[in-house]
Amino acid sequence: MRKHYICIILAVVLFLLGLFLLYVPSVVGLADNTDFIRITQPTGMISDNNLKFFYFQRKFEYIRSFDNLGDFFKFVLCPDVKNESNFKSTQFLFVKIAQLISGVILYFNTKVINYFDIVALSAVFLSLHSISVAFLFKSLKTGKRACDFFILLLMVLIFYDMGYLLYYNSLFGESVILSSFLLWFSVLVYLVKNENKSYLMLIIYFISSVIFTGAKVANIPLGFLIGVFSIHFLFNVESVGKKILIVFGICIVFATSVYFYRAIPDWMKKPNNYHSIFFGILKNSDNPERDLVKLGIDTKYSSLANTNVYVNLKGFDIYSEEFHKEVYDRAGPVEVSLYYLKNPERMLEKLNLSAEASLFIRPPYLGNYQLESDTEIVKFANRNSVWEWIRKQFTGYAFALVIFVFSLYLSIIIYENILSKKHKGHSHCQFIPGKILLMIFAASQWIFPVIGNGEADLIKHMFLFNLLFDTMIIILVADIIKLTRKKLISRQIVFSLLGFLVISTILIIADREISNNRLIVFGKYKQKPITWEVLKETRTHYFVIAKNIVDYRAFSSESNYWMESDLRMWLNDDSANGFLFEFSESEKKRIEPVVRKTLLSPAFKDSKELGSQPHYWFCIPGFVTQNYDDAYQTENKERVFLLSVKEWEEYDFKKRKGVQYWLRTPYTMDSTVRVVGEDGFVYHKRAGMKSIGVLPALIIKK
Repeated sequence: MRKHYICIILAVVLFLLGLFLLYVPSVVGLADNTDFIRITQPTGMISDNNLKFFYFQRKFEYIRSFDNLGDFFKFVLCPDVKNESNFKSTQFLFVKIAQLISGVILYFNTKVINYFDIVALSAVFLSLHSISVAFLFKSLKTGKRACDFFILLLMVLIFYDMGYLLYYNSLFGESVILSSFLLWFSVLVYLVKNENKSYLMLIIYFISSVIFTGAKVANIPLGFLIGVFSIHFLFNVESVGKKILIVFGICIVFATSVYFYRAIPDWMKKPNNYHSIFFGILKNSDNPERDLVKLGIDTKYSSLANTNVYVNLKGFDIYSEEFHKEVYDRAGPVEVSLYYLKNPERMLEKLNLSAEASLFIRPPYLGNYQLESDTEIVKFANRNSVWEWIRKQFTGYAFALVIFVFSLYLSIIIYENILSKKHKGHSHCQFIPGKILLMIFAASQWIFPVIGNGEADLIKHMFLFNLLFDTMIIILVADIIKLTRKKLISRQIVFSLLGFLVISTILIIADREISNNRLIVFGKYKQKPITWEVLKETRTHYFVIAKNIVDYRAFSSESNYWMESDLRMWLNDDSANGFLFEFSESEKKRIEPVVRKTLLSPAFKDSKELGSQPHYWFCIPGFVTQNYDDAYQTENKERVFLLSVKEWEEYDFKKRKGVQYWLRTPYTMDSTVRVVGEDGFVYHKRAGMKSIGVLPALIIKK
């Protein structure tokens, strides 16, 4: 009984920790990326379109107000609103519960219910989240306090990282994935490790399986796997009643998977299928025509390579009957999967990209703060983001990291299996089937997002992989600790492995912080000489960039059009207010004007000289250029300038400056510009923001 009390107390403490992280000193969450309407419209709520992408929305107004609880309850439980998107998800269950809670609280305070406070939803999810984490910890305990404390600390570090918690203050389906998976997995561990499989735990196991399966389309294949895996419970119970319950539960899980697969609406299915082909297989393909032939699709569609459904589709109607017959009927998820199996080099290419995309837990293009709390767009809450920070240090090495963790995880499973054969009934080895299932889940989600939706919104679609992968790490660490305690693994091996990881991480970080570029001193600003890194040297010229931020200024008052920006004029101004004022005449003569290509946002595409589409944004170094050469662009002579994303990517220099600094490349929205964040990834901010650093570049005659 005392152990149950300890678990309950831990769950309460974890719940309070989650509340503190999400609500203090201000409430934070995730902004809408246009997906919220799937939930708000059928439930009678209204999203604020002015906040999309940039700011987190806490309160959602109802389409009408209610002055009595009876009408409100009837509206929530049976809304007289047609579901225009025909979207189906188990997420609605949690939203309706939260609506009722929020509505009751609001009614007793004001006697009128006119909006939904999303804080009620996060409280519901946090309750489930904290109970699940506490329950999982109880199953992973080793019996030694120091070891148990370390495991608990690791679980808090990972599962209470803001990258995960922020989803609870949103209307994204990932919130249901996170909470239902943790509940399902914690109960699974309990059931496998305990011979007495109670009716209650079996019921919770299957309920959480159903909720998890129906949370998002990507989970549907996992629902079938859960159903198959659950069959083994039939051989671990003797009670006829429990056997009947398990059979019934398995049937329900299978039925749920079939139902939600059949319920996928065309507006979701067709774009996903389109992206899997044209923004997946054909994206960056050396020979799009050849790949289309392999898929059995007419090569006339090769011009759509590298396009997504949100840009000009060159006269093709992707929702037409003709397109459906000639494209979708020929290359669905099965055919796309077979393509990658037959072309392993392309699969490795996509796996590498997916691994890099998985370094982020939260979407890096969605703001976390309310407009009332902070006017800066796309501002991130970093209250407890140590785990996400650690993940992001492995950019460029993500594929190797994933392979390493999978290999070590599998090695431990094989070793445990050997132990189980030597020592039958060994208590530590009972969970091997569950661990294998977790690994299969994670491996499938490493490639499934690309198969199902190409590279569209890939960082967000890697959320489930991140959750599964991080859970693997927790299980792996707990296993190594237990095996070491029982002297089944040498401590020297463990310390050697730990030392290898620490040293590798330090070397990876140091590689980005140390630049071997030649340094030169040229010009002055604010009476201080300016040190420049040489990016490229020819017989007659240096291409250089300032080693440090020279000043903090707005890009422009409201436009992201580089050629007419305030920053461009200031950088090339030699008057008393200009950047070049303290440069000597001989130094100014040595600055060589050069022709540079600059991308344009869609708002200024009429000024383009080259390109046919907007530039696709991706924040991870090594992939930020994407369709750069095909994007809207113009050519201008530049004297003192900022780097473009292509130049920033191409040249080796110390890219992380500890502060944000401008690039000259615009974001797709007309008032936003690409910036390099403190962490060295590429984001975007409003052009009028004055606290962004300036890192000038120029060509100097020798």
